[in-house]
Amino acid sequence: MTSTKPPAGVERASWLLLLLALAASGWLVRRAPHTAAPTSRGFELTDAVPLGPSLLVTLDVAALGPRAQQQLLQLGAKSLLGLRERCGFEPLLAVRQALLAVPTSAAGQSPDFALIAETTLAPEPALRCAEAVIRRRGGTPVRSKSGAFEAVHDAAKPVGELAIRKDGLFVLSGGQYFKDVIGAASGASVGDEAARLRSAVHDSVRRELGPAPLRLSSLSGADLPFPGVKAFGVALDLERSALHGILYCSSDPDCQGAQAALKRLLAVAASEPELSTLAQVKVEQRAAKLEVTGPLSLEQLGNFATLLAP
Repeated sequence: MTSTKPPAGVERASWLLLLLALAASGWLVRRAPHTAAPTSRGFELTDAVPLGPSLLVTLDVAALGPRAQQQLLQLGAKSLLGLRERCGFEPLLAVRQALLAVPTSAAGQSPDFALIAETTLAPEPALRCAEAVIRRRGGTPVRSKSGAFEAVHDAAKPVGELAIRKDGLFVLSGGQYFKDVIGAASGASVGDEAARLRSAVHDSVRRELGPAPLRLSSLSGADLPFPGVKAFGVALDLERSALHGILYCSSDPDCQGAQAALKRLLAVAASEPELSTLAQVKVEQRAAKLEVTGPLSLEQLGNFATLLAP
């Protein structure tokens, strides 16, 4: 296991592509053996997210249809597998839902992150698999308990830690954020009023986006190449290759500037053959908000995300 701290300079596109890679790993989820009971009814993955994240990406792997599965296969799902020989099973095929959370961090600071997943994994086989991977990389696995979770990390690289609960809830994170996620998953999430407000904004953005297998909400609007955008959300219907995006601006004039900039970016992207359908994407202003709708496939989303990276 390596450190869960990504290198400085990892931007939005990297977070997006990390979740897309996880999506590709789970296209065969319906064939995975059920080695643990599903997460208890009423529990949502977002319940395990500490208050006030900067970025939140969720993926409902179990809800993907045949067309989306085929699309994910074409993106190279098979290349992400390969632990069956060492572990006796493919852990990634047990993912039913996945979530990536990135907390708010100080300017110039490399952000923490947490990968949280609802799985059909039983703790002991999952932990033994993690230990085998650590040993293969020359490390020394160390087990520990954290509340209802059993965890394992590399003694030489204690920052990164993997934990799993009896119901299959999986956490990969590190440092204080790992402890915060474990606490939140156990019902002990804490945060100040500013953090509660940020979480409320995420909830509002996601409600407005509506249901979709892949959804992203971010309060790091300052990182966008559109001045005046303070938050945004993206939903992608993988089966219909349909995009719904929302950008929230500080004012009507800010939205006008962001609309013009986004249209220019879409026009440039649409000149690329693999992104030609972006010419059909509409960007409409409604007061201090932009609505973005149109065709966009999973593969195109990855290509387009790279254009947004500085």
